[in-house]
Amino acid sequence: MCSIPVRSLLVLLVALLGYLPVCAQTVANDSVGDRKKVAVVLSGGGAFGAIHVGALKVIEEVGIPVDMVVGTSMGSIVGALYSVGYDSDDIATMFRTMDWTELFLDRENYRRLSLADRDARNSYIYERDFYVRGGIDPQPGGLIRGNRVEGAFAYYLQGHTDSIDFLRDLPRQFACVATDLVEDEEVVLTHGRLVESMRASMSIPGVFTPVHMGDLVLVDGGAKNNFAADVARRLGADIVIGVKFDLELGTDKQYRTLIDVMERSAGSDVSRRARENEKYCDLLIKVPVRGYTSGSFTKGAINALLERGEKYAREKMDSLMLLKSQIGLRQGENNAMHLREINNLQPIDDGKGGLIKSHEASTIQAGLGLRFDNEDIMAAKLGGRYFIGDKANKELDLTLRLGLRSMLRLGFDYEPSPWKKMGLSYEIWYKYIDLFTRGKRSNNLSFMYQHDNVKLFSFEAMCFDCEIGVGWEHYHIFSDLWNNNSTMTFKRNEHFFNYHAQLRYDSEDKHYFATRGTRAEARYAYYTDNFAQWNGHSGISAVSAMWQTTISLTSKTQLRPSVYGRLLFGDDLPVLMGNVAGGATYGKFFDQQVPMVGGGHAEFFDSKLIAASLRLQQRLKGHHYVLLDAGVAEHNNDLDRIFDRRLMWGTRLAYYYNSGIVGPLGVSLGWNNHTHRLNLLVSLGYDF
Repeated sequence: MCSIPVRSLLVLLVALLGYLPVCAQTVANDSVGDRKKVAVVLSGGGAFGAIHVGALKVIEEVGIPVDMVVGTSMGSIVGALYSVGYDSDDIATMFRTMDWTELFLDRENYRRLSLADRDARNSYIYERDFYVRGGIDPQPGGLIRGNRVEGAFAYYLQGHTDSIDFLRDLPRQFACVATDLVEDEEVVLTHGRLVESMRASMSIPGVFTPVHMGDLVLVDGGAKNNFAADVARRLGADIVIGVKFDLELGTDKQYRTLIDVMERSAGSDVSRRARENEKYCDLLIKVPVRGYTSGSFTKGAINALLERGEKYAREKMDSLMLLKSQIGLRQGENNAMHLREINNLQPIDDGKGGLIKSHEASTIQAGLGLRFDNEDIMAAKLGGRYFIGDKANKELDLTLRLGLRSMLRLGFDYEPSPWKKMGLSYEIWYKYIDLFTRGKRSNNLSFMYQHDNVKLFSFEAMCFDCEIGVGWEHYHIFSDLWNNNSTMTFKRNEHFFNYHAQLRYDSEDKHYFATRGTRAEARYAYYTDNFAQWNGHSGISAVSAMWQTTISLTSKTQLRPSVYGRLLFGDDLPVLMGNVAGGATYGKFFDQQVPMVGGGHAEFFDSKLIAASLRLQQRLKGHHYVLLDAGVAEHNNDLDRIFDRRLMWGTRLAYYYNSGIVGPLGVSLGWNNHTHRLNLLVSLGYDF
């Protein structure tokens, strides 16, 4: 065994007496007998952590026993997984199947959100919570809380999530390195909650929030010791095998690219220490990662880095075999350790039953959305919700949309009992819209739209909500430029009062590119101009409904049939209350607008409109999708004769990349026998 200097022993003793859970200690329980103890040291590096998995695969094949793993940042994640008994194949499967983008976005479980929260999720590229009134910010010092990261690895580390001794209570001894912001010092974690320690070791400053352990405020260990071979020696390792990435940055480089400059300038002191720590290794496996960055978490990059780790470890095969002969293995000793398999993991019961996620009291939730397309050009959305949270929960919200369709919304909700809400809201829109008639541009319309809504009763549960209320709508036309294709006449001012009831259900696993689940909505509204009648006679009834479900044919192929429509009943129907169809989404230019497969823009149709569509969704690779839609529609002013007209039909072919952060990015090409023209849509970002 290596001798330990007196100074180190004194420091160790003080640490043990002071704050034991977060400091390195000598190994109390040593099961290696009289042979040499072997440690593997794994460097930090984000996506570069995949090289460690490839290298571990070769170490397993050689038959070298791994008694201890010391990791920093991503190396701590690989090391903890290896220490609880997963083998390299299991960890490689995790790396390949894990959605790293979703993991780092830190979003709550989609199915635990109310439908209103899902609407926000599906339009904002970034959301953040803030505490007010002197509370503690749930995201101090970082953009990402890390809840999804902790949740994901708590699943993989089942049975080892309580406070334990990493050097005594794990199948392989484990330690990881973090940085204490208070003292600006390296901290070696060998006690405590395993998931929390991993989370601290990988908390990139400014990106992830620091982890508080007692008086310590911990961030990424890479800030102080990104390759902790010296720690392995201090913890009693006789033989140290190091695995680290090699950026191949030399003095002969010109450093003309931004990546080269950032890689060279960021953490030069840390790089120097990492090089100095190489002297503690009996064998060093350096893996070149040129062509990739620490953020290369795509499936292709992960596979390539896994293969590189294995390739460069195999180049050290002779040295590994020689090292094995020096360990002093006992006759017949079995070094294989595969105590856990990811296929045997059990789902974690979070105990929430059918409850939706509730919001913390006295918090503000802010969101930002951006969108580009060739119809709406550019749009931005800013939203803020303040959860007051006293004896009865109250919520204030403010939403601003900027673009050709600009909007300001103010709302207040009051929750006298769980799941039950009352509230009121006001929104005002300015819209500048091109209208089409029989597939040809006919009107250029600019108008102001105001909408007051009083929510008399609403009920929210998982996947479901309902609302009963009254409302007021007002249209003011600023300009109506028309040509010979136009058949519509707009009044300068129109207003309506309405009574309405609405039901919504959504069990889809995703709003975009769902792989399972059903979405449905039904709404009834009764319109008047004086709370009782419309133009001196009975009011106007509007019935709308939609239903769609997703059927998985394979893990990558889904079918999505849907039916939808809107029926108006009454006399003297206002034009702006009429049925509108066009585009690929609901409510694009008008609240009542429904999609028309193959058709773009917005067009008014008769008072009775029904449609159906079928989508074939094919995931090609990673986040790449191809969609093929086919749809039919009918419209008429007489419900009994709705099928008498020529059937409208259309088709659309689309390609999308689901970025996860900024939303779907894609292009679609459609054709409809009503418009008799190709419709091209370039869409970048979430719909809102």
